[in-house]
Amino acid sequence: MSRSLSSGAMTTATRPKDVSANATFDADARLWREGEPGADRERLWIHPSGLLLLDARRKNGKLDGEVKWSLGIHDFSEHAPRVAMQKALGLPSGPHATMLATFEEGVLVEARFRPGFDFEDTLRVPLRDGVIDGEVEWVIGPVEGALFELGDVKLLHKVFKVPKPWPHRLKAVFAKGKLKSTEFFDKKGNVLDVSKPVVLTEWGEATEAGALAGYVERGDFAADAARFFPKAERVSNPGSKKVRGAGAGRVLDDVVKGGGVPVMTVAFDFSSYGFDAKKEELYGAAEDKYVGIASDGSGEMFLLDTGTGKVVRYAHEEGTVSPAFDSLDELTFALLRIEAAAKKLIPKPKLAALFKKLGLKTAETLLKEY
Repeated sequence: MSRSLSSGAMTTATRPKDVSANATFDADARLWREGEPGADRERLWIHPSGLLLLDARRKNGKLDGEVKWSLGIHDFSEHAPRVAMQKALGLPSGPHATMLATFEEGVLVEARFRPGFDFEDTLRVPLRDGVIDGEVEWVIGPVEGALFELGDVKLLHKVFKVPKPWPHRLKAVFAKGKLKSTEFFDKKGNVLDVSKPVVLTEWGEATEAGALAGYVERGDFAADAARFFPKAERVSNPGSKKVRGAGAGRVLDDVVKGGGVPVMTVAFDFSSYGFDAKKEELYGAAEDKYVGIASDGSGEMFLLDTGTGKVVRYAHEEGTVSPAFDSLDELTFALLRIEAAAKKLIPKPKLAALFKKLGLKTAETLLKEY
């Protein structure tokens, strides 16, 4: 048990394990305190959990160095006074209640927000002369209200014009409070090209059913892939002997190995290309005849039946296969255009009409998902 003064009376409370042995309990505020307000070192823990609320250092009575803050409450009545304390300290608000704020002689120069002290930063905001200045970093996620706010300084997420689907992270350079540049990155740290795509005027709208045969072997798939997505990163999957043994498979395999297939992450991708269903003991489809070609946006695989040359769609949750396309020509023709439509390069209604005319029912169904 520990005793401390609160409102002129002695109060007892059980000390949480993470609270300093030198801390005293303030029953009115329901906080454990080490160091008085304005002291060179002030630490506060919430009761009864003992979670750290504040760890602040001061020089000549002003905040200086790194300040730790994590707004926590056990009762709603505690929220308002703790928000008031946060403002009185000169701390900003952001996407999380936990932050590491750096001060220089009472002036905030950087704020870093994270889900908890032991997590990585999700937002870093540098300041100079009372405005945002320098490189802002943000792990992009849902936001209610301002992304960052401190007094008259307010940063709204919409200023970044984040494209869809959301990139993983952004870096934005500010100069004297003005946004100068923005870069977007994927989870691997690769810079993303988010420039507005040029709408395709020629994408095969007039294609007839008879022209689908030979789409891969004529080189049309490789040519369309390069034309539709000229700036996209290319697939680096190795070749597949199983694919090469099927009709049009040799040419498709050459395209994949030669870096002719772009990484297309919205409606489908080639990450499952060459997947050996039997060797990998694919649940419900562990047969020697099946080899992976592509996956759609929901994670279902398209497997080539090397015996018939047809393509089936594999449902991973059910472990079942169902007819999808009659050939690799149909598969590549359809998926390439579904990806393009998902990225608004070609109009969905016109593509849906083309699929219907060509009798590509699976393609019609997939298109509706994007």
